[in-house]
Amino acid sequence: MSVAKALTNYQNLVRDIRQGQIEPLYFFYGPELVLARYVASVLREELITPGMEDINYTRIDGQKATEAEIVRAIVTPPMFGAKRLVVIEQPAFVKPRKGASYEQWEALLKDWPAFTCVVLLAPDVDKRLRAFKTLAERAASYEFPALTVVEAANWVEGRLRRAKISFPARTGRFVVDRCGTDLELLRLEVEKMVSFAAGKSLSQTDLDLLVRDDVETNIFDLVDAIGLQDFSRAWPLLVRMLDEGNDPVYLISMIGRQLRLLLVARHALDAGLSQRQAAARLGIHPFPAGKCVQQAQHWTIPKLNAALLNCLQADENIKSGDLKGPSALHQLLLDLTANPS
Repeated sequence: MSVAKALTNYQNLVRDIRQGQIEPLYFFYGPELVLARYVASVLREELITPGMEDINYTRIDGQKATEAEIVRAIVTPPMFGAKRLVVIEQPAFVKPRKGASYEQWEALLKDWPAFTCVVLLAPDVDKRLRAFKTLAERAASYEFPALTVVEAANWVEGRLRRAKISFPARTGRFVVDRCGTDLELLRLEVEKMVSFAAGKSLSQTDLDLLVRDDVETNIFDLVDAIGLQDFSRAWPLLVRMLDEGNDPVYLISMIGRQLRLLLVARHALDAGLSQRQAAARLGIHPFPAGKCVQQAQHWTIPKLNAALLNCLQADENIKSGDLKGPSALHQLLLDLTANPS
């Protein structure tokens, strides 16, 4: 199949799924998997009866799960529903390890259970391998390449229109020029703008205030300081970002995003990948990807998992009213730097 753009793939897939045209096996690959995950969420809405998610929906870390565990999840029939949905993140058989055997998976491809829909999400693939070529032939395969500047700008403006927010001309390009084309970061920016506008119009002055081009750099510095257990360096960085008017919930989201990138990088390093290969797996611009890999070397997987739980707790503390935003962030920083590894 010809390689379509990420947004075109996303739009076509969502339209088809909403119309009931659902394939048994999807293979989404490439760096822009934020859109691919949106597609997976639409499949979940269409296939899984509300309240049955714990029974008929399974998400699997393809780097950790064995071939037998993956096959078992796929061949297990659904309960109290017609379909089962299995989402597999970075399956090992898409980029197999040397000497590994995937005979069960290959046999399953030839005798697929009618009751299961599977989505494979693979930011890092080797197109030269037979496993990739086989999937490209047998699955509904779609590449999600990184967005161009124009595509990213259109995506921003489309999300604002969907939220019924009016905005100045070239708002999408303004946001992309400041934040880049990473959809996860752009999603956070759009959410911030929608929350600020509260159904009203955004002005250029609002955009100048809301969309800062230095936040991601500061987040890199902050997480770097946290990773080094350097509270004395991390504290003034956090105070400065709060003084500059950054929303605490947004800052927690950004810290969480950075920690998730570090977790991917740490898994890649632990799997024996080189720094360059680990950076490629992140699916973001090479410069911040390289910096993520460097930071990941100061963390362990258990500590990153604990840090992400701390971020979730901080977010819940703010939204429940248990803590005000700055207090929740201060507590988060103390939690993240309390126990050096």
